[in-house]
Amino acid sequence: MSSVDDERRLYECARKYQIIVKQFDQLVEMMDNKKKAMRLSKRRRMFSNSDNNLSTTVTQPTSDSQQNCNDDEAFVQTLTRFLHELKTDTTELDSSTRTLN
Repeated sequence: MSSVDDERRLYECARKYQIIVKQFDQLVEMMDNKKKAMRLSKRRRMFSNSDNNLSTTVTQPTSDSQQNCNDDEAFVQTLTRFLHELKTDTTELDSSTRTLN
């Protein structure tokens, strides 16, 4: 193996590492936003319960449940997309390596 091949492979690994770090940061941000939304939701429910407002108390969990479901679905879609991108990048790297050897 030549030093050019080694450098190219090293560059590809560094590029993939950067992609993974960006994806990880995006996932952490999504999870942080979800935690913040859950905390706010709990505060609203506690506030609603303290006011004895039954209509708000009954309706609030339904909208929260719907929002949580939407958030979970978005999270799963994002994870799936990230994994697909990594798989695609690996395939591209493997095919480019095969053509050079």
